Order: sequence, then C-alpha cells, then structure tokens
Amino acid sequence: MIHPDLSGGLPGPSLQALDLYALLGIVAALLLGGMVKGVVSIGVPLVAMPILSHFLPVKQAVLLLSMPIVLGNIPQALEGGDMLPTVRRIAAPLAGTVLGNLVGVTALISLSPHRAQAAAGAVLMFAALLLLATPKLTLSPSVARPAGFALGFGAAVMESIASVPGPLLAMYLIASGATGKAFTKQIAIILVVSIITLIIAFSGGAHASWTDLAISGAASIPVVIGILLARPLRDRLSPAMFRRLVLLFVAAAAAQMIWKSGLL
Repeated sequence: MIHPDLSGGLPGPSLQALDLYALLGIVAALLLGGMVKGVVSIGVPLVAMPILSHFLPVKQAVLLLSMPIVLGNIPQALEGGDMLPTVRRIAAPLAGTVLGNLVGVTALISLSPHRAQAAAGAVLMFAALLLLATPKLTLSPSVARPAGFALGFGAAVMESIASVPGPLLAMYLIASGATGKAFTKQIAIILVVSIITLIIAFSGGAHASWTDLAISGAASIPVVIGILLARPLRDRLSPAMFRRLVLLFVAAAAAQMIWKSGLL
C-alpha cells in the first residue's frame, strides 16, 4: 500500500528546497526528454536522467520519472487488443522485471547518495553504449524463456537504479523476433508492469507518498508537450544520426555523473 503521507516522501521536500532556476532546469530536462522521444522514440529517462541528477538525488529522480513512463506507455500497451496472448508471449521477461525491481529498489535505497549516483551513471553509460552498438542477436525457442527472464530481471534492476530499462528489453524483443507494432506493444506492457512494481516497492517501505506520485504525474506534462512539439521534426531529421548524437550525449553525461560522485 502507498503510504498516505501528504507531507511528501522523496521528491516533495527536495523540490521545495530548489530555487527557480533549478526547477526550470528540471522542466527543461523533461521537455527535452519528450522531444527526443517524439523524434526518435528513445525513452525519456535515458535523456532526462543525467540532467535531473544535477538538481535531484538519484533516488528522487528515479521516482519522479516513474509516472511519465507509465502514462506514456499505457496507450501503446492497450493498442490493438490481444492483451492476454501478448502477456503469455512475454511472461518470462514480465516475471523477471517484477523480481528485478524488488531487488533493485532495495539496493538503491541502501546505497549512499554518491554511490547511487555512480551506479546510475554506470548503468546509463552501459545503456547508451549498448544501444550504440545495436547488437544483432537471435534467440532460439529453447533459450528464449530463460533469456527473457534474465534480461527482464536485468532491465528492472537498471530501471530501479537509473530509470532506463529499455535497452535490455529492446535487445531481447528484437532477438526473439518482435517487430513493428508487436514490438511496441510488448515493450510497452513490460514497461508498465515494471514501473508499477517499482512504485509499489518504493511505497511498501514508506519511501513514497501520494504527494510524490502526484508530483511524478505532473512531470508527465512537459514530457507530453515535448513529444508534441517534436513530431513535426520527425520527418525532417535523420533519426539514425540524431539517435547517435543523443546517445553520445548520454554517455558523456553518464561519465560526468560517475566523476561527480567522487568514487574515482
């Protein structure tokens, strides 16, 4: 159950302590994440997380991004119907994400702020480099389920620590033969289940309140605005080149997060 503490759990007090310029920076990060997603369909957290880490501790940033991810993926998860057959097809990664989020949230909460920032930076860099490399794998039916569980678990741990589950999930779904609308629907369902599990895990230990979830819901507004603003650019820019530039930016920002943590 969500702890009904109206005084705010994680993001609430941190946001209240920020000045106007920091709040505008957070809005700009969410807006930029939405614009990138609108052009090249890259997940909002991959772009927004490095910027948000300049204004918020990693734990607060992860929770702040939870509702934008859920609200952005629900329409795609419901599109076209066939929910039950699709859920059966992706049962292995779904099970992996549930367990992975429980483990990942426990690890994130136990980390000190500077170690959490270093871990998030490392995960972000790994995600960006993984997407840049775009490995082409093919999974045989005999290994698809165990691989799906393992990659779903890994994706959820990445979600819990740095809010970026997409790269491992995309790699698994492509390797298992999902393309086009099937790919979009499957990854959207997994992401919705993953984030809901993440929210429950945070809330179960009274680490998040209704106020925090409301703040996270409000964070969806600049993301949606960014998506709508960027749609006209989608056909004018080269998605492949834009994607590479964005991922290189993410890798550089992730390196800065690791450096800023003071562990090196």
